[in-house]
Amino acid sequence: MKLIAALTAKNEEWIIGKTLEVLSKFCDKIIILDDNSNDKTEDICKSFEKVEWNVRKKRENIWQRNEAEGLNECFHLAAKHNPEYILMLDADEIPTPSFIKFFNNIDKSINAWSVRFINLFKDERHYRKDNFKTITGINITHDPFLKNGWRKTVLVKYDKKHNYTYNFKVQKGGTSKFHPSPQNIPNPVANTEDFFIVHYGKIDPRYMSGEKDNFYALIEHKDGKGSLEERIRHHDLCRTGSGPNGPEYVECSKEWFWA
Repeated sequence: MKLIAALTAKNEEWIIGKTLEVLSKFCDKIIILDDNSNDKTEDICKSFEKVEWNVRKKRENIWQRNEAEGLNECFHLAAKHNPEYILMLDADEIPTPSFIKFFNNIDKSINAWSVRFINLFKDERHYRKDNFKTITGINITHDPFLKNGWRKTVLVKYDKKHNYTYNFKVQKGGTSKFHPSPQNIPNPVANTEDFFIVHYGKIDPRYMSGEKDNFYALIEHKDGKGSLEERIRHHDLCRTGSGPNGPEYVECSKEWFWA
């Protein structure tokens, strides 16, 4: 079955080589839609044989993220290769090795799959399980295996006769009820526990330092979601907060990583 990976990226030289090395093992093609990186992301991507390099049109302001627009473009770039399935990922998201067995035995009656995400914290071998409420009343769930743990619909069975769409009003965040996949995927859509996605983004030095707090806060402020100071405070509390016992780190299963 023909599988095309579709990745959005911006200044990902710290991780994208690891991601592409894994995806090259089982994808027929890897579509990169880069958001005008100014580091070595392009050089790294072009060193992989299966990569097709594309660059988004520049926006007037850095806070004009237009996330739905970018995902729509990336999805349809992948669709040009007539895939049977499209795997929608960010540059810092890597499927566990069990993906291969899952995909080789996939239920073809399902049109899309929602997958559990494992957020790495502290280093490449730990995640957190503490859950808490910030002083502003926001519930934070770190334990990925709770019922409300973080999931995303990353794998789509592609139908060339279907007109896939996104919610283009979204600047940042969920672009559809099937984020990051299109919003109008026909039923059935199913959850799977047969493979996970390991998310490296929370050990990105830009996240750990708080640099990304300011960037995300600016986007949200310009999008009318509160003052810049309020949004910076929100992201800082989410990043630095912890449960009553402090941050509770759990060692990752070795089975989640590629040799």
